Amino acid sequence: MVPTKELIFTYFAGHATSVQQNVIGEWLTQPDSRETYFQWLDEWERSFPQYTPNVVNHLDQFRQRLDTPTENKPRFLRPFSDESRLVWPPRRWLVAATVTITLLAGSWLFREPLLYDTITTGPHQLRSLNLPDGSTVALNSNSSLQMPRIGYGWLSRRIVLTGDAVFNIKHLSDNQPFVVQATDGLEVEVLGTEFSVRSRATRAEVVLKRGKVNLHYTADNQLIQHLLMKPGDRVTLDGHGSLRLQDRVDTTRFAHWRYRLFSFNNTSLRDVVSQIHTVFGVTVQLSDSALARRTLTGTIRAGSSDELAEALAELLNLRVSRRDQNLIFSTATETQITQ
Repeated sequence: MVPTKELIFTYFAGHATSVQQNVIGEWLTQPDSRETYFQWLDEWERSFPQYTPNVVNHLDQFRQRLDTPTENKPRFLRPFSDESRLVWPPRRWLVAATVTITLLAGSWLFREPLLYDTITTGPHQLRSLNLPDGSTVALNSNSSLQMPRIGYGWLSRRIVLTGDAVFNIKHLSDNQPFVVQATDGLEVEVLGTEFSVRSRATRAEVVLKRGKVNLHYTADNQLIQHLLMKPGDRVTLDGHGSLRLQDRVDTTRFAHWRYRLFSFNNTSLRDVVSQIHTVFGVTVQLSDSALARRTLTGTIRAGSSDELAEALAELLNLRVSRRDQNLIFSTATETQITQ
């Protein structure tokens, strides 16, 4: 069954039923449907912006000011003497110096909002972005992307990522590189390719689907290291600067979070719990530390933390319950925790 645009828009708004979510999930497994999905996502986000200015009201206020101009006379009608223009009392110099220092300090403190544009997503939000150079970015939940307001595309193409994103980079005629600055000094330099980056506090990850990327990183306080990745490579960098390269990975599982598909390959429950917290912003607890070492392999489609938790509980023969807005996994033989 092919869902209609109205049904997809209902899903983006968070009002789709579980049956409708299953229909959309089955449709997304078809390769040809993904491009349509992101086109509709971009159209929906443009139709429901975070801020909509009241253009009519502002135009009316502007016309009223033109029709009824103020007739206030200038405050200073008496000319200043030459002495008053040449010499300021010490108190005025102090006030002027204070104002100048305050303005300089304010511009320094707020330099980032002035120089950079930051796009963020909430706990249950996905966003697709079209960059000025023609490149596209799919941004995962609880993520942010920072890019310069001035000079992007002709001075440099350097962005800062916190979270998860998939990049489809356009190659420019002057071969200007595109650089993603991630956590712990990791930089991903590309000329034109498709890849995903995970930039979290505890770990960074880069998966290359096609093209070439050059990684720049520091390990154990040594000099900057370089690594040229090829399609099918997966590189992880932990918080201690230890890098691990895995080649010939399954790119069919490439960034499944874009379609709310969660893929696991001998993944420990500890890492699964971390993914749930990252994507949905929900805290998950394990009643027994031994559960953290349990592993699973497979793909689960889930549009909410509850759906994913219930599927995991069924696969691993666990019990899931809620307490104080937290999800708790326990073994089926343990006494059930009251919700």
